Amino acid sequence: MQRTDVIVVGAGPTGLLLAGELALQGVRVTVLERLREPDSTIKAGSINVASAEILDRRGLLPAAEQIQHRRMTAAGKFTAGGGTAVTRGVVGGFAQTSPRFPVMGHFAGIMFRNDLVDQEDPVLASHTAVAGGVAVPQYDLELLLADHCARLGVDIRRGVTVNGVRGTGADLHADAEVVVETDAGELTAGWVVAADGGRSPIRKQLGVDFVGTDPELVGYQAIADFDDTTGLRHGWNWTPRGVYAYGPVPGRILVARFGPRPEDRDAPVTLAELQEAVRDVTQTQVTLSAIHGRATRWSDNARRVERYRHGRVLFAGDAAHVHSPFSAQGLNLGFGDAVNLGWKLAATVHGWAPAGLLDTYDEERAPIADWVLDWTRAQVALMRGDERTEQLRKVVGDELFTVPGATNRMLALSQGIMQRYDVADDAIPPVGTITGDIALSSGRRLADFAHDGRFVLVDRTPDGRFADAVRHLDERIAHAADPTTDPHLPSLLIRPDGIIIWAADQDAASTAADDATKQLHTATQRWLGTP
Repeated sequence: MQRTDVIVVGAGPTGLLLAGELALQGVRVTVLERLREPDSTIKAGSINVASAEILDRRGLLPAAEQIQHRRMTAAGKFTAGGGTAVTRGVVGGFAQTSPRFPVMGHFAGIMFRNDLVDQEDPVLASHTAVAGGVAVPQYDLELLLADHCARLGVDIRRGVTVNGVRGTGADLHADAEVVVETDAGELTAGWVVAADGGRSPIRKQLGVDFVGTDPELVGYQAIADFDDTTGLRHGWNWTPRGVYAYGPVPGRILVARFGPRPEDRDAPVTLAELQEAVRDVTQTQVTLSAIHGRATRWSDNARRVERYRHGRVLFAGDAAHVHSPFSAQGLNLGFGDAVNLGWKLAATVHGWAPAGLLDTYDEERAPIADWVLDWTRAQVALMRGDERTEQLRKVVGDELFTVPGATNRMLALSQGIMQRYDVADDAIPPVGTITGDIALSSGRRLADFAHDGRFVLVDRTPDGRFADAVRHLDERIAHAADPTTDPHLPSLLIRPDGIIIWAADQDAASTAADDATKQLHTATQRWLGTP
């Protein structure tokens, strides 16, 4: 029976990113995927800023930037031929050469507008380095991550169906190993991560509760050829039957209509079914002649697992939570799961994890998932086609969203940069927040020091006292010396997932150095343990 440290079930973005995170930490990891090739079905069309920053910290931003350039070139040609002013503004914003926060996405189909965003906002201004690498479709992202995993030596096995998991002694909570049963034989591992999608067979087999709300709508998305597009409007549009979006890339159509779901949710979406839904929602007689690849069918079913851990099996991505795809939150939520879990599980495998470290995966990620589920539910509520909802939508879109401060807040929330964890007692920002762009006096950036997946210490003291204080943890901490006397630039300790867990400003470093050093030791003991 073949044995490895961790088996990841599912080679979507979450599973591949997690596998890469584990491999960076020297963990032996095997990925099992049912599909023989990456799925080219149209899904998420972009990633948010928080996810792009994850790629940046692993040295993958240049590849993402190349993908965005190709996509924006195609989108620019399409919107120039009939896009709305808003969509042309969004596409045009990516052509800006000066550092800018990427303005993209929507809330309930209400687009975020470039002209309403204050780029001087310090929250947005600290997250501009990845603006060139956010328009990355899911298929391209999976190819990028697969290449990344290949370079790290990850064992990815495609065309393998997982039939079930069990403990070696039939107790996943007590046994030291997990047996994974597949159509290609049995494998064993110390841990299994189920990243096997919203209908996770592993979650169902283990009887893990999946709690939430039932769907109100059915949605479709595809790249299609149209013989007749008369009456079809670019961008997001609401009708009494639902909502639809046309563009911003050629042939892309998304429709969502309120009402009952098809009896057979697993049946492939036919051209006839898609055309009927498009005509119903758009209230036009458009004619579709072909679908490129496969169309997707989805709903606003919103649920999450009660616990992210079941003994030696952990859940991540859609296996842990599902919701409507509005604003592409699902992919990004899974990305956050992967980067949060990766280093914690690696520390557990290697035996240096402080007590309770792996439990913080559930403690930190479950509240974020709850927030995202509510965020998507609110969008569905605002998309309903009745007259009162239409009136409310006008107030939100025409009044609230035209206020720059409100737009900035909603944009920052949608881009994942407002997430915060409880990582230290009585912590005040920036502790607990996601680090943004940090340029160093050497000309390098913080992200340059994070490529190998270690913690990063930015020491801004002239004598390097904080680096000396944690020198015994050199194998787990990368040091970025950046001496300065600027009182506004604190020294920082940052986890592999980009979360700041300790900070000391220049006043504390000079007048209360012992206290700052003690707080640094407290942070390292809580999150890094002892060597």
